[in-house]
Amino acid sequence: MKAPAIFLILSSLAGAHPDPRHTLQHLDEHLAESPDDPELLRQKADLLLETGHPADAAPVVAQVLRLDPANPDHRLLDARLSGATEGPAAAVAKLLALVSENSGHAAAWDLLARMQDAAGHRDEAIDAKRQFLWLAKRPAPGDVMTLAAWLRDRGDAAGAIDVLDQGLAKLGCLTGLQEMAIELETGLGRFDSSLRRIDALAARFRPSVELSRKRAVILMAAGRPTEAAGAYDAAVAMLDALPARRREEPRVQRLREELVAKKAACLAAP
Repeated sequence: MKAPAIFLILSSLAGAHPDPRHTLQHLDEHLAESPDDPELLRQKADLLLETGHPADAAPVVAQVLRLDPANPDHRLLDARLSGATEGPAAAVAKLLALVSENSGHAAAWDLLARMQDAAGHRDEAIDAKRQFLWLAKRPAPGDVMTLAAWLRDRGDAAGAIDVLDQGLAKLGCLTGLQEMAIELETGLGRFDSSLRRIDALAARFRPSVELSRKRAVILMAAGRPTEAAGAYDAAVAMLDALPARRREEPRVQRLREELVAKKAACLAAP
C-alpha cells in the first residue's frame, strides 16, 4: 500500500537540514505527486509565510481555500496572509469571523491577540489572549508572560499575577513566571506570598545566591531587616562554599563584598 503523502513528507524531513529552501523543495516534490493534498499545501503556505514570502504564499492559500473554504485552518492561513499583505486590521476582520464560528480554535485566538495588539487595540488583544490561554493545553511561557505584561501595563497587577498563576498551574514551576509574579507581588506589598514563591523556586531548583539575594530584598521591603541580613548571610555562605578557584574570581569577590555591605546595612537599619 502506498504511504500517505503526509507520512512521506514527515519522514523525509525528520533528518533534513533546517534550510527552508530544502524543506520547500521536499514539499514541492510531494505536491507534484499529490497537487491537491491539503496538508501539504498548508505546510507550504505556512513555511512561506513564516519565512517572509507572502506573495509566494498567496496562490497556495487560494488553492487550499478552494479545496475547503470552510476549514478553519485554511481560513487561519488566509488571515495570516492578509495580516502580512494588507495589515493587522484586515487580519482582525477575518479572525473575528473565524472565532465567532469556531470559538475553540486556540491558534485563531492567539493570532487575533497579536493582530489586535499590532492594530493598537490592547484591550481587545488582552481579551483574545485570555481566550487563547484558556484553550491552550500547554501555552508557551512567553504567551503567559505577554498577557501578564499587558495587564501590568494597564495597571492591573493583581490580574497579571492571576494569569501567571494559571500559567504555573499548566506548566509547572518555571523561573520566568515565578520571578515576574514575585516582582508584582512585592510591588503590591504581598511579601509573604513573594517569599513562598522564592521557597518554591529553591525547592524546585535548589537554593542559590540569587534566590537568597531576592529573599533579602523582599524582607527589607517588608520591614524585616534582621531576617534580610540572615538571607544575605546565607548568600555569602554559598559563595564561601565555592571551590577556591571560583572564590578567587574578581566577579565573585565583588559580589561577596556587595552582599556583605548589604548585610551590614540591614543590621544598621532602625
